[in-house]
Amino acid sequence: MIRMFRKNEQKRLAYQMLVFDEVVNQGSFTAAAEALGHTKSAVSQYVSQLEQDLGVKLLTRSTRQLHLTTQGEAMAQRSRQLWRLLTETLEAAHDQQAVPGGRMAITAPLAFEAPLLTPIIAELCGEFPQLLPEMHYDDARLDILQHNLDMAISVGPQKDSGYHAIPIGRLDSVLVAAPSYINRSAAITAESLRGHSLIVLPWQRPLVLQGPSGLAFEAAKEIKVNTSISAINSAIAGVGIALVPSIFIETELAEGKLQRVLPEHSGPSREVFAIHAYQQQLPLALRLVVERLKEAFRQKAPVSG
Repeated sequence: MIRMFRKNEQKRLAYQMLVFDEVVNQGSFTAAAEALGHTKSAVSQYVSQLEQDLGVKLLTRSTRQLHLTTQGEAMAQRSRQLWRLLTETLEAAHDQQAVPGGRMAITAPLAFEAPLLTPIIAELCGEFPQLLPEMHYDDARLDILQHNLDMAISVGPQKDSGYHAIPIGRLDSVLVAAPSYINRSAAITAESLRGHSLIVLPWQRPLVLQGPSGLAFEAAKEIKVNTSISAINSAIAGVGIALVPSIFIETELAEGKLQRVLPEHSGPSREVFAIHAYQQQLPLALRLVVERLKEAFRQKAPVSG
């Protein structure tokens, strides 16, 4: 028969479970008592009372060791879940009270500024007037500690620097050109692409495409640029065809400044990371930047042909 506990008994049981969790973690009543600030006899009494209330044996005690029974193992899992829930509740309450403020220094590639980070930073400044963002937009990877930064948004494989990397999303690149270039050029096909003017970034040599016919080649005429923004602006000006992340050109495509070329082909997907050096949990303001960046990537719909 399952015993029903009254509310005051449930409160007592909750603390007994937390004490039991500490005993399991520490491996002894003595160590648990020291960690909790109780006497050894008090800790032993809490566990014994828990066993009595539940009507099951949780631990077998020998001279030097404690062993969990089958019921004890199940209760240990439940006690750990209770501890985690309590910890998360306290952290959430602390975060609500710890209003972000002061300097927040972030570096990111230039192309992330207008479509992604500026709207997020504007939102946070509206929510937290004491926040003082310091944004460094640079396509070169800036070292966090060397440049006194809190976080870096970085694209592509990461070096084993000892920093922590949080996955944010993926950049999917598409071929685009201005209507003026498309109208004055010969038909653009997978076979004729290498004969067209291609705007290429440093990491796009050779140019690799995925699709019905995988392609990897260097064009007969390359217009070399060193930033994604330069590639986008050059394409809009009708200089040639560019392979750029679709997330950066949604407005240009919607307004007709750019059009998809060979929509069945795309560039290799590149992962985006938030890099930081914090050993513990990120400060709330940085966590919000990460969460909202992730949401922005989730909301960006794939560009249709």
